[in-house]
Amino acid sequence: MELRTYWQILLRRWWLALIPAIVVLGIGLATYRQPAPVYQVGIRFTVGYTPETSATSLYDKYYSAWLASEYIAAALGEWSKTGDFAAEVSRELQKQNVDIAAAALAGRVVADNKRSMISMFITWPDARQLEVIATAAITVMQTRNAQAFPQLGPNGAIVRAVDPPVAGQVPLGLRAQLDLPIRVALALGVGIALVFFAHYISPAKGRA
Repeated sequence: MELRTYWQILLRRWWLALIPAIVVLGIGLATYRQPAPVYQVGIRFTVGYTPETSATSLYDKYYSAWLASEYIAAALGEWSKTGDFAAEVSRELQKQNVDIAAAALAGRVVADNKRSMISMFITWPDARQLEVIATAAITVMQTRNAQAFPQLGPNGAIVRAVDPPVAGQVPLGLRAQLDLPIRVALALGVGIALVFFAHYISPAKGRA
């Protein structure tokens, strides 16, 4: 069958091809709800470890401190993603009369580390509350790291936040933006299949 023949079949019943797409588009527009905004804070931390004053040479003293800080940054980055860290942040928020359960905070923190730096990202649906949560997370990271890792000693590691806890709105993902167009395109494909099916079961009528 030539392409021209396919085109003629579609022209005879073009309305049938559009019906599923129109129905899907109408339902999609009628039930559409603007996605709730999501906000994110990105904080970078530098991690330090005091050099051993009893080292025999300056090279050994500072090299071991740098090497230790890399291991500590990796460990603290993983700790920030745990339920224990969420519980500590929740307790810190309670001191400020902000009641957010640890279970609500769990899974909201994503962290990575590179060398002696930690990059932490926290997402939350409320921008003001997120900045309060981020500030509490900074306090926990700075003051309670020895509680999570006793091997750091009583004073713990030196953790410094180098970014302010400023919340920014996360843009909609590509999937959310293309969801309705993709559904309409699929419905149009179904409509085209219906046209050829209608032609198959009643070709004479289609040529009339």
